[in-house]
Amino acid sequence: MGGESPEKNRAVRPRTRLREKQAAWQGLVGLVLVAWALGLAAGAAEPPRRYTGPWNLEKLKQVPPATFGVTRGLVQEVYYQGEPLRGKPTRVFAYLSRPEKSSGHVPGMVLVHGGGGTAFAEWATLWAQRGYAAIAMDLAGCGPDRKRLPDGGPGQDEHSKFREFSEAETDQMWTYHAVAAVIRGHSLLAAQPGVDPQRTGITGISWGGYLTCIVAGLDDRLKVAVPVYGCGFLHENSAWLPQFARMSPAQRQRWVRLFDPSQYLPGVRIPILFINGTN
Repeated sequence: MGGESPEKNRAVRPRTRLREKQAAWQGLVGLVLVAWALGLAAGAAEPPRRYTGPWNLEKLKQVPPATFGVTRGLVQEVYYQGEPLRGKPTRVFAYLSRPEKSSGHVPGMVLVHGGGGTAFAEWATLWAQRGYAAIAMDLAGCGPDRKRLPDGGPGQDEHSKFREFSEAETDQMWTYHAVAAVIRGHSLLAAQPGVDPQRTGITGISWGGYLTCIVAGLDDRLKVAVPVYGCGFLHENSAWLPQFARMSPAQRQRWVRLFDPSQYLPGVRIPILFINGTN
């Protein structure tokens, strides 16, 4: 009978299958390249607007009125303007430090203490010894002796952080005041002679890490952030779950929307290093 031999057909079929596989791979590579190009286009697009919460960042980026006090070693005491509390002005106490010797402008670090902490002169001194200017502020309404200032901001007790509040009372809450004090402290530090405002960063520990996570997503002047066991999603898994359990659903939603770092971390546009323990 006529026609091609079985041996020739067997030789043709593998070549056909090979061409089919090559075409399939070429199609897959094409899809990958298209996806890659679309990803580049999306990355080049304007990033989503930062969520700024209840704070007036334009106001907080202005250099606050400040009164400078005694200098000991590399550290100087300073009081600067805080947010109003119950209709009255407040002041924030802080330590400013500078390196003993420096050539040119030096970088700056904002140092945010944790729960039960205060402005630590030793912390500011440590960074000055490393060649940085630094500011370490008190976020409990206290002065250098840890006593309440007559015009200090809210205390940092549990009630001040988690008490029930209305939308109109947002600016009376501890987190609101603390974040404002940190950003204003950055404004003051960056304005000091010999400080390079283009090279500033922030670090905080525990509740200071919590605040660092919020401020890193708000203050676009910062170049780096280092939260030390910083946190977010407090309402989902934290030591504070009992506090959230006592809130009404509306109150919990308000607290999370305004004061949880999970709302602000998507706005971070700088390198951020999370330092946490593993045990």
